[in-house]
Amino acid sequence: MADPQSCDVLIAGTGPAGLATALYLLRRRPGFKGRVIALERSRHPRPKVCAGGLIPKTMLALAELDLALEVPAVSVRRGIAKTEFGEVDYPGRDVLCTVVRRDQFDARLARAAREAGLCIIEDCRVLDVASCARGALVHSTRGDFEARVVVGADGSGSRIRDCVFERNQQWVGRALMLDLPVSAAKDFGQTPYRFDFTCVAAGIRGYSWSFPCLIDGQPHLNVGIYDQCPHQAVSPGQNKTALLPALGAAFPELPIPPPRHRAYKAFPIRWYAPRQSFVRGPVLLVGDAAGVDPLMGEGISCAFEHGKLAAQALDAFFCGDSGALMNYDRALHQGAIARKLRRLGLAARLFYGPRHRLYFRLASLSRGTQRIGIDWYNGAGHLDEAPLGSLLMRWAKAVLFDGPMG
Repeated sequence: MADPQSCDVLIAGTGPAGLATALYLLRRRPGFKGRVIALERSRHPRPKVCAGGLIPKTMLALAELDLALEVPAVSVRRGIAKTEFGEVDYPGRDVLCTVVRRDQFDARLARAAREAGLCIIEDCRVLDVASCARGALVHSTRGDFEARVVVGADGSGSRIRDCVFERNQQWVGRALMLDLPVSAAKDFGQTPYRFDFTCVAAGIRGYSWSFPCLIDGQPHLNVGIYDQCPHQAVSPGQNKTALLPALGAAFPELPIPPPRHRAYKAFPIRWYAPRQSFVRGPVLLVGDAAGVDPLMGEGISCAFEHGKLAAQALDAFFCGDSGALMNYDRALHQGAIARKLRRLGLAARLFYGPRHRLYFRLASLSRGTQRIGIDWYNGAGHLDEAPLGSLLMRWAKAVLFDGPMG
């Protein structure tokens, strides 16, 4: 048997989380060129089931990394949300979301990471992880790898997570999506994104969405539905609420195909749970493997934030700080991203819970509070990192001075 290939850092997965970790780390330590290896089970550009929405927080991360987007994208400046109390049409002052295709976006990140010195080994699946004297030994379909630190960035169904951490499906939601071609209207670039929360009344803890996107240069709508659906929300012996009828009801004007149509793509979404662990020995989790936004299921901005924090921890670790990896774990439990994800978890319990009507009604009253909520969620100007007191002051002013919506 061949000796394992050695490296300092092994990253499982080359989506935004794994590649962001590599990009931030190699900016801090350019001397690590060739000493950081990433394993990719497929080959870039590879298909990725995801709506591809980049919120402003993600665009700030790309700017911080000096990365131009360089892929076809649709900039969305208007959002429409439908609840049991009607529609809210929100015209953004700036771009609310930039919609890309994940195969192109991830391939662009992979190219930048390779240029920075990351070694990517494609068509390589992780089989198992074991401890060893140097750190961790990763068995894969392309041989064994020995690394001082392993980063699990291999998605909601992470093999690294299953091998090293608890295998808990309690925090895994579900989503279904498809792409629908639309006529090439001149004003396609003005198409809003749409969120429909009326499915909450039917027992789905989530929403339907419609995002404008470009596929091979042609206008499409990416349409789907997300259900947070933790196990405890489903009574024993009771089936989960069917998603397709709710999706069809959300967008009756669209040609939603019948069930089992090959256009549908289903995928799991692991959401953030404060009680889980993110570091065990020399192994840490980032991105979807660690858990994403519980309210909306958005994960790309989390991927970049995890990657930045992981790179900081790795840099400190290789400087001799033996507690650096656990500092990463603490950041994901107590830091700014943890505070945001906990608040989004609370919002999910309120808006998707038994008293959801009350909270949707309150959210529909003031344009000013909607603006603050959207800017906070999007991380516009890093508002999501502001102290709670500052946010409450903004919210109070909006309630007092903006008045009810007409």
